[in-house]
Amino acid sequence: MNYVIVGVKSKEVLHEAPHKSELNNWRLQNDVNEPTTIILKGKLEQALKPESVEELRNKYYAVDYWQRQLDETTKAYHARIAVKTRQLIEQGYKRNDVMAELGINTGLLSNVQTEYGILFKKRSTSTVVERRKKMIELLKSGMSKQDVAKAVGRSVDAVQEAAKVYGFKIPRQRSHYYDIPHRLIKNGESIEFESAKKTAEFLNISTYKLKYDIDNGREIKGYKVIRLEKVGKADD
Repeated sequence: MNYVIVGVKSKEVLHEAPHKSELNNWRLQNDVNEPTTIILKGKLEQALKPESVEELRNKYYAVDYWQRQLDETTKAYHARIAVKTRQLIEQGYKRNDVMAELGINTGLLSNVQTEYGILFKKRSTSTVVERRKKMIELLKSGMSKQDVAKAVGRSVDAVQEAAKVYGFKIPRQRSHYYDIPHRLIKNGESIEFESAKKTAEFLNISTYKLKYDIDNGREIKGYKVIRLEKVGKADD
C-alpha cells in the first residue's frame, strides 16, 4: 500500500513511496515551495476534491461569453449583446437565428432591441409575392401542395395561404389506395373486388378500417383480406 505526498496549494502529487518515513525523508531532501501533506494513495481522489465553490469554479467553469459573466452589470451585458446582434444582422441573420447563435431567449433580445434601437431587416414584400405566384403556377400544373412546398422550400401551410390569397382552390388529392383490388378468402373460397371501396362496401365497413385491419394482419368478419397488384388493361 503506497502513500503520496501532495502539495496543499497545487493539489499535485509530488512523490510516491510505500512508507511515510520515505516521504518525510524526500521532503527534507527537496526544496518544496508549498505546504505538503501525506495521503494514503487509495484516498487521493477524495482528498483532492475541491472544498469550496471558488475552487470548483476555477477548475471546471467554462466561460460562455454570450451569457452574463460574474460581476458583470446588466447594462454592460446588454451592450455586449447589442454589438454582437448588429454584427449578426449585417451577416444576414434573422431574429430566431440570432437567439440560437447566442443562446439567449426572446425576452432578453427584445429588451436589447428596445434599449439600443436594433431592428431586423424585413423580408421584401416583392419576394413574398413572387414566391406565392410560383406556388400557384406549380399548383395549376397539377403538383400536390406537399410537392409544391418542397419545391419552393416552404411549409404546406404557406402553400395553402398562397392559394387562399389568390383564390385558388387546391384539388383534393385522391389516394391511389382506393383503386387497389382486394381478395377475400373464407372457408377455402375467394372473392375478388376491383377496388378498396368495393371491398369495404361488401364488408359494410369504412375504407379506413379496411386498411387498418389489413395493415395489422387482422381478419375482417371471418375473411382473410389480401391486397392485389393492380394490373393495367391489355391493349386490344
